[in-house]
Amino acid sequence: MAILLAAASAQPSLAGTYEIHQMEMGGGLELRADGHFRYAFTYGAVDEEGEGDWTADGQTVRLTSRPMPKEPTFDVIKDSPAPKCTLTISVDWGKFGWSSAPDALLTYPDAPRELHFAQADETGALHPEKCPVDSIMPLVPMFGIPGQPLKLSPSTGHNLALRFVPHDLGHVAFRGEPLEIDGSALVMERYDAEIRFLPRGP
Repeated sequence: MAILLAAASAQPSLAGTYEIHQMEMGGGLELRADGHFRYAFTYGAVDEEGEGDWTADGQTVRLTSRPMPKEPTFDVIKDSPAPKCTLTISVDWGKFGWSSAPDALLTYPDAPRELHFAQADETGALHPEKCPVDSIMPLVPMFGIPGQPLKLSPSTGHNLALRFVPHDLGHVAFRGEPLEIDGSALVMERYDAEIRFLPRGP
């Protein structure tokens, strides 16, 4: 057991500061020898940062945020009945300049653990694959972070009016986030992109 724990601990040889040298991306990653990390990333309209603990097993570095940020939520302001099997959403985004309804993840009663992506059209309508919908998790634009599941009654359709609560948006919640060790580089898959962290030069 001690051998396994040692293999998954922070490896001093990987400790150091890494930078991103890719078009339209900025940021870096610091892996400290004491097992602590700091992270910052900018990509388009996305700006995020984080800190916590890191481990490595020789092939993969894993990041876990500590303290764990409080992730965004959506509060239900109004849930108006609608024709059965219809689902529309509108969101009060507050200080954020987003105007369109968000896409969402849906669950159905026959498979409550399976998540199904649903895209909102220009009217805010979602088009579920099945009926009824058991719960909905709106996705934060650009970040793609889902809010907490909102349970829906199966007896009717729903016109949802929501309020966005950002909490610690911009402070990323890593839970064992993997980075592949590729030679001297660390490679992360995030926002449908491959991010390469390269050691900072002397």
